[in-house]
Formats: sequence, C-alpha cells, structure tokens
Amino acid sequence: MNEKEYLSVAEIGMLNKMTTRNVRRIIGDLIKEKNELLIHKDNSNKWKVHQLLKNEFKRKRARKERYFALSFDAYRNYTVDDLHQIMEFVRDKINDPNLEINYTVERKKANGQPHVHSFIKVTNSKAEILKYLKLIFTGMSFHEQKVYDLERWKQYITKDGSPIINLKK
Repeated sequence: MNEKEYLSVAEIGMLNKMTTRNVRRIIGDLIKEKNELLIHKDNSNKWKVHQLLKNEFKRKRARKERYFALSFDAYRNYTVDDLHQIMEFVRDKINDPNLEINYTVERKKANGQPHVHSFIKVTNSKAEILKYLKLIFTGMSFHEQKVYDLERWKQYITKDGSPIINLKK
C-alpha cells in the first residue's frame, strides 16, 4: 500500500480517534522541537505532518467506550423481526462510523406489549437516534441515561433470556 508522505490534521485525528483540536495542541508542542521538514504549514495554511511523526500522536491514555442506555415501549404487537428491521433502519439512517446498537426485546408482563432495552455507542448522534425512533413509534414512552456499569446493564436486559442483538455500522 502506498502511504502519503504527509498527513493532515483531520487524517491524524481519524487515525488516532482524537479531536482535531487535540491534534493541533500536540502539533503546537512538537513544532518547538521538530525540524521544519517534518512538520509545517502548506500553501493553504494547513498543517502537514510527516509520516515519521505518527507515533507522537498516539493516545497517552486508553479511551473508555461510552454507552447510553435506552429503553422504550413499542405500543403495538410488533414481532421481534419487525423491531429488528426498525432498528436496522435507524442504524442505516445514522451517519456515524462508530455507531453500535445493542438491544433486547421483551414482552411486558402486564399487557404483552413489546419493550426494548438497549445500550448504544454513538459519537454525537444521540438526538438523531431518538428522532428516528419517535418518528416510527409516535408517542413513544422512553427512558435514556448513561451506562455506568455495562455488565450489570447486560444482566438486567437479558434477565428473561432474551439474546442481545448487535448492530454495527
């Protein structure tokens, strides 16, 4: 594979899963000690960083996966297949390469209506996910919050033996 000799701020950010702001901060630290041939601004005033400096941008601290929990009632006699198609539709509509939707479907004991529990990893499209679900399930009742203990949440949502269905981008 033929790699580019110089990388842009955005490319370094995507490679290392960090913000462009953080990449520029590291560049500010490096510019003081590195040769102008390795790190400089091009004719359009954009930073160019040589491939040799890629290791300088490695994360110093491991990033924790952040999920949010979402539970909602479907209010109809949807089947598990129906709900799977709906969740695939929502996944396909969200433009986030890191999107991960994990969910289970259970039937409420009181009325037999389908109820969905999920934990979702998304970069910045949480509102978009809710928008599409509200569009499909008009008047839907839902509860959303951060997941602090993922293992316990997984135990809770699989308490009746329902498998966790995983959808990734």
